[in-house]
Amino acid sequence: MALKYDSKYLGYLKWLHRELEELEPSPIKKKKGYHQYQFRTQARQDIGELRKIFYPTGTKVIPADIANYLRDPLTLAVWYQDDGCLDYRPKYHANVQLATHCFKKQECALLTKSLATNFALDARVCSCKMRGKQRYLLYVTSGSMNSFMQLVEPYIQRCFRYKLIKFRKRHRQQWR
Repeated sequence: MALKYDSKYLGYLKWLHRELEELEPSPIKKKKGYHQYQFRTQARQDIGELRKIFYPTGTKVIPADIANYLRDPLTLAVWYQDDGCLDYRPKYHANVQLATHCFKKQECALLTKSLATNFALDARVCSCKMRGKQRYLLYVTSGSMNSFMQLVEPYIQRCFRYKLIKFRKRHRQQWR
């Protein structure tokens, strides 16, 4: 498994490197000719088994038992840092959006159910058009924002603090 990030996220990459220590990652190296850093992990049978679950035919899918994999706040925080954004509008709302554009609506529904079951979060599937195709993304409702932020904050790295409401200049009391 190879992980690479832009140099502005080097702190996050170093943190991931430490978190994945049991996978015996290679040293972090600068990618020649780019503003990127990367490392690789050793090939392992257990990682291969996960690949078979999430890429059974070569295309990423959400397995029916996703709730068994998405149950730790650390997992949620990594997902948010990698594929999430904070839709923050001080006068109106704060929502987290999680990019799930490559998944089917039914797969996104499995993810929302898992978030509700494992974290008591109210998440919804939102339909949008992207490049002429119908796509889906998840958003965590304003009513669950306090809970979501409390779950992920301990794991959010410095370079991603802008994704935390408390680091925004103005916000409504209800989202504290």
